[in-house]
Amino acid sequence: VIPPPVIHIESYSEDSISFSLKMTTNIKVSGYVVNIYWTFDTHRQEKRTLIIEGEKSIQKVANLTAHTPYEISAWAKTELGDSPLSFVHVVTSGTRPASPSLKAKAINQTAVECSWTGPKNVVYGIFYATSFLELYRSPHNTTTTSHNITVIVQRDEQYLFLV
Repeated sequence: VIPPPVIHIESYSEDSISFSLKMTTNIKVSGYVVNIYWTFDTHRQEKRTLIIEGEKSIQKVANLTAHTPYEISAWAKTELGDSPLSFVHVVTSGTRPASPSLKAKAINQTAVECSWTGPKNVVYGIFYATSFLELYRSPHNTTTTSHNITVIVQRDEQYLFLV
């Protein structure tokens, strides 16, 4: 039986998490697959996937959001097959930034100008869809470091926007 890997949180800060991965077995490990999940608002779950080569590993994941719960899951790729999943949860330190105040204005039938307030020198994600279900499951999205963006949409549709 292949055991799940051990995920140990080494440290965390406002914008990063460092963790180590190891196996408590003599089975040869060729690498790990790690998923980091977090939820923005109540509508959108985000995921970042890391492919890590080698047996033992310490990883640092940066560009995270302060005071946000993260779930880290990992499995090992071994000579006998994939291991079961292992999970840990951690909340980054600091104060979570205030939610931006979004304004969306139609420019014409296929363009919407989105603008918002918020801190400078951060990356904003703009998500949009024609229903709440689509906004949660598979929205259109883009990122920017500015406080406005023009989004091209399909004509004759109503859209929901989230930044």
